[in-house]
Amino acid sequence: MSATGRLVIRTDRCRGCRSCQLACSFARTGEYSTSGSCIEIERDLRTEGTSPLIHTICCDLCGGRPACAEACTYGAITFEPTSSAAIEYRKGAHGDVD
Repeated sequence: MSATGRLVIRTDRCRGCRSCQLACSFARTGEYSTSGSCIEIERDLRTEGTSPLIHTICCDLCGGRPACAEACTYGAITFEPTSSAAIEYRKGAHGDVD
């Protein structure tokens, strides 16, 4: 990651709509394709819950304005400006850290 800031992933808010995945792909490649995204949507077969998984090897935080956070209407991915780059996963109603 070259930009600074923190992506906060709230796993309990993900609905599996893939908006984040498509926005990431478009920001990176100019095409809406899940294969061009740094994000995979994981599904827990036991609970049927979904969660975005960000691959940090290719994520550059879109230069400080992450397309995935802007596209997520459920608040599952948000961006917080900070002095360093990070991705933080939280779960639960109170935002407990994984």
